[in-house]
Amino acid sequence: MRPYIFLLLFLFACEKNDRFKDEQLSPVSVAISSENGIVNIPGPGEYTKATDDITIPVRLVFSAATPKLFTVNIGVDNDTVNALINNQTLGNAVLLEESYYTLPRSAEIRFGLDTFSIPLKVSMQAIERYYGRDLALAIRLSDATKSNTLDLKGQLAIVLIHTDKVISASEIHYLSFTKAGSVLMEPDGTDHTLGNTEVTLPVSVTLGGTAGSAFTINLSATPDTAQALIDNGTLAGSTLLASGTDYTLPASVSFPANTNVAKFNLTVKTASLLNNVNNKPVLAIQLSDPTRHLLDSSKRTIVLELDPSKLIETDITSQNIRYTTQYENTSNGNENSPKLIDNNINTKFLLGSFSTVWAMLEFATPQTTGAYTMTSANDAPDRDPKDWTIEGSNNGTDWVVLDKRVDQNFGSRFLTVKYTFSNQEAYKFYRLYVTATHGSSLWQQAEWRLLKRP
Repeated sequence: MRPYIFLLLFLFACEKNDRFKDEQLSPVSVAISSENGIVNIPGPGEYTKATDDITIPVRLVFSAATPKLFTVNIGVDNDTVNALINNQTLGNAVLLEESYYTLPRSAEIRFGLDTFSIPLKVSMQAIERYYGRDLALAIRLSDATKSNTLDLKGQLAIVLIHTDKVISASEIHYLSFTKAGSVLMEPDGTDHTLGNTEVTLPVSVTLGGTAGSAFTINLSATPDTAQALIDNGTLAGSTLLASGTDYTLPASVSFPANTNVAKFNLTVKTASLLNNVNNKPVLAIQLSDPTRHLLDSSKRTIVLELDPSKLIETDITSQNIRYTTQYENTSNGNENSPKLIDNNINTKFLLGSFSTVWAMLEFATPQTTGAYTMTSANDAPDRDPKDWTIEGSNNGTDWVVLDKRVDQNFGSRFLTVKYTFSNQEAYKFYRLYVTATHGSSLWQQAEWRLLKRP
């Protein structure tokens, strides 16, 4: 049995050797497979469609099986395409721009092949941008090595992509501001962040269709848009905010892969809101130059009208009509209870023999608050407050815990930390109740400030 198998292998090897022996095979002629110089997509050949691009196998054909390994250069001929477009030979076609495709610059052809496919990858952005028109790219072969030649008629072919047959109108990926279409009142919801010096407002951008690879889109202020609405009376009484002076926004927003919504933060200076507390500050933002997909021309710009009364956080500590504490430092007037609310982080309230301590603010009328700050003092981190509550009352006797913190650490001296909590009730009395330090028998704190949130 074994001699028989060996004989078969020997005969097959001889047959293959006879077929591909260099001196017995002549050089071949190389051509691009087409129909009268046109490669229609869709057409007889297959192509692969993905979310971000399509891949077209441009097929090379040979006059016979290739005798040996050789290379052929691959290029494009934009002049030919432009000439055919100008004389309307290609109908409504437009030139496929270089930024929208990738194409190998050469092909290595191995021996024994009858055909060889070159992958032409075309961005879906081009197909979406020119939807309803054809995209044209002329591919030209040159410099076939090893004495192989190029077919005179087949060395050039035009790939013609019929965009409306590759995708439907409903498949186009449009980019837009999520809430574009009318003037957006801000704040819109509760996901904004208030601060002493600035307010952060999240703004979202939406991608229609099925999400694919990551991409970015540029952002810019467009003051003329907002000013035009002020001038024509749509935003009568409003004040235009200046980019860079009154607010800042990032240069771009990034969409992670497989994501349909991305957000960026618009940062507005609190001082600018205070300066326009009786006006309606407005600004406009525009999307441009996405690295993928298309802009929805009707929703690429958003106009924001800000309500300062809902965005300004107010320190109401000094508005109290009475301030009392559980204990007092009677031995050192420079470190007594008034130093806790004197709005000076370089002073402090210090107590010895600490067990607990509370500080209470009374107001003339009930106040609604949802934030406060705590500032560490100058030395001895083990004296810092670790556990505490913020409590509210309307009679000074019955207290409701509004916020509870445990195991809090201050990373440095004179550090101010802001805490927020959910509260819709107004109280006439508020108190800070500290129940533990970081191990010391002394307690110290530079500041406690109570903030009124809109």
